Amino acid sequence: MLSYQHKFHAGNHADLLKHTALSLILDSLCKKEKPFTVIDTHAGNGIYFLDDESIQKTGEARQGIEKIWSFTKKTSLTLPEGIQIYLDIQNDFLNKRQYAGSPQIERMFLRQKDIVHLIEKHPESVEALRQNTKAKTDGKTMIHDKDSYECLKELLPPLVKRGLILIDPSYEDKSDWQNVTMAIKEAHKKWNTAIIALWYPLLLRRKNENAQMLTELEDFCKLQLNQSETLRCEFCVTEPDEETAEEKASHLYGSGMFIINPPWQLKEKLEECISFYSKVLAY
Repeated sequence: MLSYQHKFHAGNHADLLKHTALSLILDSLCKKEKPFTVIDTHAGNGIYFLDDESIQKTGEARQGIEKIWSFTKKTSLTLPEGIQIYLDIQNDFLNKRQYAGSPQIERMFLRQKDIVHLIEKHPESVEALRQNTKAKTDGKTMIHDKDSYECLKELLPPLVKRGLILIDPSYEDKSDWQNVTMAIKEAHKKWNTAIIALWYPLLLRRKNENAQMLTELEDFCKLQLNQSETLRCEFCVTEPDEETAEEKASHLYGSGMFIINPPWQLKEKLEECISFYSKVLAY
C-alpha cells in the first residue's frame, strides 16, 4: 500500500529502537575489513525535518529522539554503547533540526567497497530519497523505485555475501504480516549468512498476527539444515490494556526487533539501551 508515509512518525520511540539496533549492527559489520552489502527494503525519505508540519502535528519526535537528545546533553552519565553510536550519527542532523532515517544511518557506515540498496515505492518518498542522497554520488548507494519484496528477490544473493537486510514495512494491512514472513523465508534461503533485521509494531489488535509471524520465523530458523540463531527485543512505552476501548486498540504501545544471525552480544547491548530509553521517556 502507498498511503503510509514515515515522515509523520520519524524520530518516535519506534525509531529509537529500530535505529539503535541498526547502528549497532552496522558498527559490528565495520569491525572486520571485509566489505558488506546492505539492503533496506522500506527506505523512506532518508532525512526528515523536525519542524515539518507533519512531524509537529503528531508530536512523536518530541516524545522520542528530542527528549532523549535533550536529556543526554544535560547528563554526565556514560551512555550505553548503542545509544552513543546512534546519537553520534544523529548529532549533526539534530543540530540542524533534522532526523536521519535508516538510509542516512547506513550511508554513514559505508566504506570504499561497501554498498547499500535503498528500496522505496511511495512516489513522494522516493523523490525525497533521491534529493537527500544526491550529495554523494560515489556509486555506493543504489536507489530502487520498485515493490520492496519483488526487488529484494531480484537483488539476492548479492555479489558481496556479507551484510544486512533491514525490513520495516508499514503494517497497514493484515496481510502485511504474512507477506513479510514469506519474504524473510525466501531471503534467508537465498542468503542464509545475512543478518536479517525485522521491525514490527506492538498493537493490541494485532497481537495474534505478531505471535504467528514470530513463531513461524523462529521455527523456520530452527528447522533449517544449518540452523540460524535469532533474537527478539521489544520496547514498550505504555502498558497494553486488554479492556481498552476499540479506538485505543490500534495505538502503538511499543515495537520490537526480530533479528536472524545477530552479531555477538547484540541482545545484551539492545536490552541495555531499552532500559535507558524506558527510564528517560517515563519522565
